[in-house]
Amino acid sequence: MPKSSGGPQFDWRDWQRGVFPIMEEHSRCKLELLRDYLVLYLQIVLANAQGKATQYVTLIDGFAGGGVYHDGRLGSPLVILRAVEEAAALINIEREKPVSIVPVCYFIDENRGAIECLEHHLRGTEFRDRIGNTIHLRHATFAACVDEIVVGINERHRRGGNRTIFFLDQCGYSEVPAAVVRDLDQKLNGRAEFIINFSIGWFGDFLSNATEASYQSLVDRLGLGGYVDIAQLLRQRTELGGNWRHAVESHIGLGFHHATGIRCFSPFYIEPEDNHRGYWLLHLAQNQRARAAMTSIHWSKANRSKHYGPRGYGILSYKPDLDPTLYINGMSFDDTSRVECQALLAEDYGRLVRDNFQDGITYSALADKTCNETIADGAMLDSALWQLFTDNEVEIQSRTGCPKRSRTLTSTDVIVPKKQLVLSAFGDALIPRRRPRRLGRS
Repeated sequence: MPKSSGGPQFDWRDWQRGVFPIMEEHSRCKLELLRDYLVLYLQIVLANAQGKATQYVTLIDGFAGGGVYHDGRLGSPLVILRAVEEAAALINIEREKPVSIVPVCYFIDENRGAIECLEHHLRGTEFRDRIGNTIHLRHATFAACVDEIVVGINERHRRGGNRTIFFLDQCGYSEVPAAVVRDLDQKLNGRAEFIINFSIGWFGDFLSNATEASYQSLVDRLGLGGYVDIAQLLRQRTELGGNWRHAVESHIGLGFHHATGIRCFSPFYIEPEDNHRGYWLLHLAQNQRARAAMTSIHWSKANRSKHYGPRGYGILSYKPDLDPTLYINGMSFDDTSRVECQALLAEDYGRLVRDNFQDGITYSALADKTCNETIADGAMLDSALWQLFTDNEVEIQSRTGCPKRSRTLTSTDVIVPKKQLVLSAFGDALIPRRRPRRLGRS
């Protein structure tokens, strides 16, 4: 999508002549994912909001563009504002005391024409009166606005109870280094989420023929020095015949995750079927519920999202003996993949619980410990655990220690491995046997 800097250029001054950029398919898919995630996110965090009739959420679009495209398609600022309205309508269904969601938005772009176009378009909508109040338009770089954003959030939420999402749709791949994300996360008390897009086209052109020196340059620009083993990354790319997508997920994505210090992340792709352009989307959040919500949106988009690598536990691992098509062609988030992933997940989680949590582990702790290692959403995890229960591999107990009778799992339920009994070689006595650990199959 043409924006302000890097990638395809568009002179936003042309909006005054009624000329707007064409939104490509991969950009439309990306904005649909953003919209769906915001709607789901707000329902999760605000559905049970009590006490306050008004709930504030801060939404930052660091590379906003002009807000409107050819044929009247809406850009990210309007997508964000309308997603909040949709979420509020869903939350307030059958509520006796409706809650009002007030989005405090920062729409930033370093191109003056883009901001002028966006302001002109907003003044023709129902959001006109919010400009300068809860909608802040900034002709500047994202980096130049960071301090203002942090001060504003912390003033509105003096107890650190802010709900903040940064949507950083850079045109290239190096305008949002890890240090900036880490600093924001710390200053906002670990309550912010980050959705960062990297252009596959630009990434691919660079990575396909990159040398160790040029990879080092990229890693340094992203602020990942010391977090990425470049030699190992290059070896993996070579073993996969030059295909680099899994290497990006498993090395650069993991490096970004560690460099920011943010606990949960998902590094998936948005690749429309009709072309090879698209985005690598990195989502970072301190709460695994947010990570699970993002993963569920990928599944809801079916073939628009892709993952390169194993499908069970250990999605970022590289195994030379695994079917190489998983690394080269990738996996679409369709119904067939869901069935396969869920079956593998049941196997892997059975071994995981049996080999590592003999005394049991709560559902919430299991989800927290393993969320970055799977592509499962909450429903898939529930089904995998229930399958283990049905197969007599685990017991599921309530927090009082009583056997679970309902299929609905709660955060305090405890997953306990069943002891496997076999005949002793020294007689007829039964002795417990622990199966060998084999985590991380495809």
